[in-house]
Amino acid sequence: MMRGIVMMVLWLGMVQNVFAQPPLSKRLQKEKAEFEALIAREAKYDSLVAAADEAFIQKDYLLARMTYEDAIPFNDEKAQWLQSKVNDLDILMAKNAAREVDSIMVSLSPKEVQQLRSEDKPVVIEGRSIEAPLPLPEREVAQDTVEEKVAKEEPVQVKQKATIQAAPVQASAPEVKEPVKQASVKPSPSSKVEKVKVKEDFSSYDNGITEETFNLQNHTVLRIVVKEGIDVMVFKKVKHNWGGEFYFLDDVATTKRYWDDQVATYRDKYGTEGN
Repeated sequence: MMRGIVMMVLWLGMVQNVFAQPPLSKRLQKEKAEFEALIAREAKYDSLVAAADEAFIQKDYLLARMTYEDAIPFNDEKAQWLQSKVNDLDILMAKNAAREVDSIMVSLSPKEVQQLRSEDKPVVIEGRSIEAPLPLPEREVAQDTVEEKVAKEEPVQVKQKATIQAAPVQASAPEVKEPVKQASVKPSPSSKVEKVKVKEDFSSYDNGITEETFNLQNHTVLRIVVKEGIDVMVFKKVKHNWGGEFYFLDDVATTKRYWDDQVATYRDKYGTEGN
């Protein structure tokens, strides 16, 4: 009995040796690990780039920028392309931050809207010069359509009642036109006073140099306004919280050296040390 058990164990061992795979060599084990790591890197890269692209479409530029940067270590061949996207987004966000500090809100009434549309020169509203044209209100487009329709219908009405009811036609004509005239004077609900974002014109600033610092979310903006009579120059330095500085003169990007030289000149002229 014992001999039979021993023979069975030996037979099973022989079977396992026949079907068992030989262990990988150290070289093959290393190659296998490298291949698996490469597959994992490519999958991670694809996932990060897809997330960054979606964030960009949603205009979440900060998230897109950070996600593109996170993807750089996972694809050496695309590292330069990814870095260029990061740099482009840094510049884009700097421009947006520079514009944001010049944006102010003003209240516009229907009369001021009409004034903006009818005059070619800037209009002073709340002490500021507003130049941006506004779109035509929908009600005025609809009103023009009603007037044209009435003008076209009048000869048809006169023709139908030319001999029999001439007097009623003359009496009814003002009744048709009168509501149209009232519609052009009476403002509709869509033309009520509303807050509109416009660009600061610096008309309230004194002559000389004025320096202001704006702490925005994720950005700090230094704005230097130089006003000499009717001439105004606006210098801006935008610094991202994660690093990187960008320089602008009248909303046009410039170099740090030129910006520093120009600002230093005006600071010396007006006797200010700056921030």
